[in-house]
Amino acid sequence: MIRRALLCALWGLASCGQTATATFPVGVEVELSADELGLPAELRAADGTVAALPCGPMGSCPSSAEAPVVCAADVCDPSPQEIAVPVGDVVDIDAIASDVEALFAEIDRVEILAVDYQIDRNSLSFPIEPIEIFWGPASVEVLDEAMGVRLLGTVPTIAAGARGEGAVALDAAGSAALSDHFETTDHRFRVFARTRVDLEPGQPWPEGSLAVSVRMRVRVRGSLL
Repeated sequence: MIRRALLCALWGLASCGQTATATFPVGVEVELSADELGLPAELRAADGTVAALPCGPMGSCPSSAEAPVVCAADVCDPSPQEIAVPVGDVVDIDAIASDVEALFAEIDRVEILAVDYQIDRNSLSFPIEPIEIFWGPASVEVLDEAMGVRLLGTVPTIAAGARGEGAVALDAAGSAALSDHFETTDHRFRVFARTRVDLEPGQPWPEGSLAVSVRMRVRVRGSLL
């Protein structure tokens, strides 16, 4: 009984009777690096910017499948790039909330109440467009919506070198789908991140890295042992 009372206080249980709710945090870290863009070195100007490299009537630019560059108005212009990465390992709610699980005979509902972000490191020389945070089944290793990966929420645009924190704008359908996944399929899931970078000639050459902590506040509801 003493242990139960202590755990009730620790996890913020709304009741220590026959039914209760408990909340606990789940955290992951999103990391992005300018190295992932892989721009051709020929596009780097001596002043440390993306060169306005003339491409002339033939439209020839240094390019690759990973970092396509097109000729626009006779100047080589890097095409927008999408960056999609898995975030950390499989998230296991049972392992994270083992003390909470030990109190419940049965869990009836698992909900994502809110998701916040904090920029822990930002040495990027260019802005990042909104970062979409996705969740998917534990067995899925790439961001593929055809394999059940769903949007969870979006981190707003992050300026070059900016720091700060705020709320992730939750996607209602994706959040509800994650709750259903917890209740009917598995207490494990993966997290993915996706963003887009669009560099222009004359901008600073892409350098640096970004680390963003994403914190979910999860609530479980069920009957106590």
